[in-house]
Amino acid sequence: MIYGVFSDVHSNLEALKVVLDFFEEAGVGGYICCGDLVGYGPDPEECVELIRALPKLSLVGGNHDLAVVGRLDLDWFNQYARASVLWTRPKLSAASRLYLEGLSARLETKHLTIAHGTPRNPPEEYLLSQAQFLDNIPSVKSWPLFVGHSHMPLIFRADDPAGGRPEGPFIEDVEEVLGRGPDGSFLPVALNPGSVGQPRDQDRRASCGVFDSKAGTFRVFRLPYDVRAVQAKIRAAGLPEYLALRLDYGQ
Repeated sequence: MIYGVFSDVHSNLEALKVVLDFFEEAGVGGYICCGDLVGYGPDPEECVELIRALPKLSLVGGNHDLAVVGRLDLDWFNQYARASVLWTRPKLSAASRLYLEGLSARLETKHLTIAHGTPRNPPEEYLLSQAQFLDNIPSVKSWPLFVGHSHMPLIFRADDPAGGRPEGPFIEDVEEVLGRGPDGSFLPVALNPGSVGQPRDQDRRASCGVFDSKAGTFRVFRLPYDVRAVQAKIRAAGLPEYLALRLDYGQ
């Protein structure tokens, strides 16, 4: 099956719509979401509603999703993240809140694993190094592993110790071929599609991925969206100015 893989939407409706339109054009048959539907951005309810309606969706909640529904202590958040969580809470409908409350930060199926951060500490730990990846391998039974949280498109492989450097994010025109064992199952690999709504790799375009489970390939795509419209909404909502400014720089 061809999957649309996305993460860290962060209430950015303009970016989410562009990504979902792209997935539709690409003919995806299922969706993988690595969490953080809300937080930071100005359209939490609209983003949750769109994601809830996706067919064949496998997803986890991120640290912002958990914080919005009171399942994660705000003491771990910086002032901007904390302000956006408090702003978001009353903006969600009862149905959307219930939806977020039902999410776990990790999901393992027969064919893949999803964790917002790392498998061993999915709500909070960032997967940013090859050493971390190797340490997390015992926590995963089904590969590939899809993660988010860092807002950067990255790959880590057990069969490629030199790969997966955070300073070398994916290039959008490169298709990654995933390794397989003698039985055809995927070798340990972690795939991060980057962030839809708040990229942090100095590229302000929305980031997402396409995973072909039959061909064993994964590719990251970067898509332009109306950044100015989102910034205007952030300012009109009274959210911190920093949250609008950072969208300009992809960080």
